[in-house]
Amino acid sequence: MSPTRIDEGSGPPLIVFHGWNGSSHNVLRWLPALVGRFRVIVPDLPGCNGAPLLGERHDADAYARFAARLLDTLGVGEVYAGGLCSGTAIALALAARSPERVRGLLLHTPFLDPVLIRPLARLQLRALASPVGRLFGPLRKNTALATLHRRLFANAAEVDAAQLAHDQSDLLLADTGAARDLATDLLRGRRVDVVRAWRRPIAALLAESDAFVDAPATAAVLRAAAPHAAIEVITGGHGWTPAYVAAQQVALARLAPTLLDGGAS
Repeated sequence: MSPTRIDEGSGPPLIVFHGWNGSSHNVLRWLPALVGRFRVIVPDLPGCNGAPLLGERHDADAYARFAARLLDTLGVGEVYAGGLCSGTAIALALAARSPERVRGLLLHTPFLDPVLIRPLARLQLRALASPVGRLFGPLRKNTALATLHRRLFANAAEVDAAQLAHDQSDLLLADTGAARDLATDLLRGRRVDVVRAWRRPIAALLAESDAFVDAPATAAVLRAAAPHAAIEVITGGHGWTPAYVAAQQVALARLAPTLLDGGAS
């Protein structure tokens, strides 16, 4: 399986990391807003969508090292880094690891600090990271249970049926151990200091009713840590209805130039 599932567009390279237990398919709806300005590279992360595992724990730092190797293989030097949900932790880890290489950050639903994760989502991550998390493997195969879980805890009532079915397919292909590693990292990783030290462009998109992070609090922390950040907050939650997708593309289209122009005015 090719390590890069999406490589489209023209312009400076932008590597985007998909969300927890997802795949490059998660980012397809970003492309119309980005491919006119960037070469968008979206790998299936190790342990996701059947991609081979890493030979180490699957935390954000390990994924950042994987990304650096992938970029070297593709002959890409400087790059913009983006992420969706937990993928933002990887983008921030890459920026911390190689600040001279990352030209700017595009963060959708950024995970900046465990205290900004909503209580129900934090409870789920704790359960997954605990010994009980070993049950995740067999339980995820029950489509009815998995769908009920997402409807209760992840705004899945706002996701169209085709997208929900693809999410379930991604879930079945994801490695349980890798998922638990990243869940543990999200509970421990505090990345506000990376943002605070960041002087290059940074753009962020949040949905005001997101199920995973407290969007208003996250936006406030981001503004305080990086006053130059460009931030868009849209209505809706962690879902993919046509209206949400349209609003997201409009917001991304506004954010993309700020990365190239050097940040918010």
